[in-house]
Amino acid sequence: MIKIEIKPSQVTVDERPGEKDGRKWVTREQSGYIYLGGDYPELFVFRLADGQPPYEAGFYELVESSIEVGQYKRLMFSRSFALRPIQNIKA
Repeated sequence: MIKIEIKPSQVTVDERPGEKDGRKWVTREQSGYIYLGGDYPELFVFRLADGQPPYEAGFYELVESSIEVGQYKRLMFSRSFALRPIQNIKA
């Protein structure tokens, strides 16, 4: 299980607009901490789908469909990044 923590200060969405080839777009991102087995969790940023509300503060695990095998057989996050709440967990 890959554990992710969203702190109360991270329950916001960072929206960055842009334009390419005459088409406008908006990237929506939220940050959190991912536990990878080290002494401390790592801060990371992940994308939110259009209209998706930000995740609330708490502990989550990475949903399996959020990881895919990409080009050259390398693991990568899919565009449908999703988290599942973890019940009854202590920091």
